[in-house]
Amino acid sequence: MANSKQKGKKGEQMEVKQGLLRVRNLKDFLEKYGEMVAFVNADYVVDEHHVYFAARKAIKAWEEGRRVARTLPLEILLYSAATRQIKDALAMGVEEGENRVVAVFLDPEMSVEGFEERKVLEMNEEKFRRIAEFFDVSDVELEIAGERLGLLVRERIILFDINK
Repeated sequence: MANSKQKGKKGEQMEVKQGLLRVRNLKDFLEKYGEMVAFVNADYVVDEHHVYFAARKAIKAWEEGRRVARTLPLEILLYSAATRQIKDALAMGVEEGENRVVAVFLDPEMSVEGFEERKVLEMNEEKFRRIAEFFDVSDVELEIAGERLGLLVRERIILFDINK
């Protein structure tokens, strides 16, 4: 799903990319890019479809006037984390220094200083456990779902959308 694109109802386009992001000053960085790009910490992302799915749901909610956040990128982060608690979702955000991210570009023509596209979504046991814990996925659920963590995370996103 590299470079996933979608055209929204209002003509918006979005593109999902993964890569490295270097942030020198977080406040300045968010002032410059915080309205046009959502950055999600790859250490909490199952796969690119996780963020793409969350972004589609967030855009739809935004267009329907069912938003929680003040900006669409923050709404995408809330959906990616499947929570309405901004402080909890920020654990999936970026910080100063080097970040491994999945980025949702609301304007696919936009470039971001310090972003280098590269594959960063690799699953290992530690990351699997971190994500399962973050989304409160039980061992029983994993056993029933056959270890398909991505399916369970997307279920959390759907439940968030329904119950927010």
